[in-house]
Amino acid sequence: MRRLLHSPLPPLGVAMLLAGCVTVGPDYSPPPAATPASFGETPAGVGPGAVEAMWWRAFEEPALEALIRQALTANHDVGIAAARVAEARALLREARREHLPTGGASASDEQRRLGAVERPAGAPSETETYRVAVDAQWEIDLFGRLRRSTEAAVAEAGSREALLRGVRAGVAAEVAATWFELRGIEAELAVVDEITRRQSESLRVVERLQAAGSANELDRLRAEALLRNVEAATPELVRRQAAAVNALAVLVGETPQGFRPPKPTPPSGAPALRTIAVGQPADLLARRPDVAAAERQLAAATARIGVATADLYPQVQVRGSIGLLSGRLDALGDGGTESWFISPVLRWALLDTGRVRARIAASEARAKAALLAYDQTVLRALRETDDAFKAYGASGDMLRLRVQEAAASGEAARLARLRFAGGEGAYLEVLDAERSDFASLRSLAVARTNHRLAVVSIHKALGGGWDVCAESRKCSGAEEIAR
Repeated sequence: MRRLLHSPLPPLGVAMLLAGCVTVGPDYSPPPAATPASFGETPAGVGPGAVEAMWWRAFEEPALEALIRQALTANHDVGIAAARVAEARALLREARREHLPTGGASASDEQRRLGAVERPAGAPSETETYRVAVDAQWEIDLFGRLRRSTEAAVAEAGSREALLRGVRAGVAAEVAATWFELRGIEAELAVVDEITRRQSESLRVVERLQAAGSANELDRLRAEALLRNVEAATPELVRRQAAAVNALAVLVGETPQGFRPPKPTPPSGAPALRTIAVGQPADLLARRPDVAAAERQLAAATARIGVATADLYPQVQVRGSIGLLSGRLDALGDGGTESWFISPVLRWALLDTGRVRARIAASEARAKAALLAYDQTVLRALRETDDAFKAYGASGDMLRLRVQEAAASGEAARLARLRFAGGEGAYLEVLDAERSDFASLRSLAVARTNHRLAVVSIHKALGGGWDVCAESRKCSGAEEIAR
């Protein structure tokens, strides 16, 4: 028997191997992003510097930190994104295996009845052949089809990883935003409770004055109407409070029925925040997960042009088999006949170039769309960041004005009550002042909430938060980033 390893390749195989390998299709390079040198004019409290990874610590609320840690570990959206990363990693391993020989063991039993014209004289009319063999085939990647496929798989895996980072950053921001909305609702409920207490006392005062003949029924009815107006704010606030608690439950991976939010750390006033470091626009694009995902999608689309282009050229495979043949099953080990073959196979879509070129054109169009999507993602990142800066500046201005308004309204209500108790002025002045006081206190609570939400929006726009998982590997799917 001639040994397989000593068998010379046919001249065609030798010529193909000597020709070397060429990778067709465009080579990818990251597109330049037209970013401004700076963010321009930023509001007070926003400045340059390294972006804080665990930005939520600036609020100094341990309950919020615990919720974000739990969400990054148990949130289902994070888990889904991590599973998609695992899928992309598996597909990448499969693509890399395409560069290696494939095959396996096979066994067959063939029974045939030979006709008279094909049966030698004296030979039996029925034959049986047993065969066991190891078959293999290997594609010689002469024009880079497999290499481009691997490039696309690598880029696709990178895109999935970036999307996972984006989900983590988004979940952290959503937990913080929902938490502050809940805290804001609690602050409004506290205002309602305090004003309700005051109005109940005012109503009792009016009723005593009416009994003494110093007030009339109209004054009493107005006092009662204001009290009921204040009380009527409670049901809607309670509904919003329950909805915020349920939203937090889903974010941290728990059922709404069994979830109890942690107690906030007093005091519940405006946080003493440090200056928010926002870096530079170039840093923003390097940090934003959606920009990274769009860039990796562009790399994958570019590599797939090469995959399609490779179909214009010959595809060469080497197939081989080595095994044993025997007419009896029990004779395979001892009396079996050794058999082998090695064969180069050439495939060339000479008659199908029209379809191949159509697929190339489609791949090029998809790459162009991916480039436009990348540019659009960059513009959207810059827009969201600028919007967040402007919202933060506006919320700060609004908060300062609401503080002044609440102080003035509270003092006006106090003076109106004193004047009425001293026999000066009408009770209508007291009602108007207390109504304005109630509205201004609620507006102040909303302004404080909006100011906190504006801080969250800045960090969400900056893409911060995901790198905590990458460093600690304590979050759902963090091991996929590290691999």
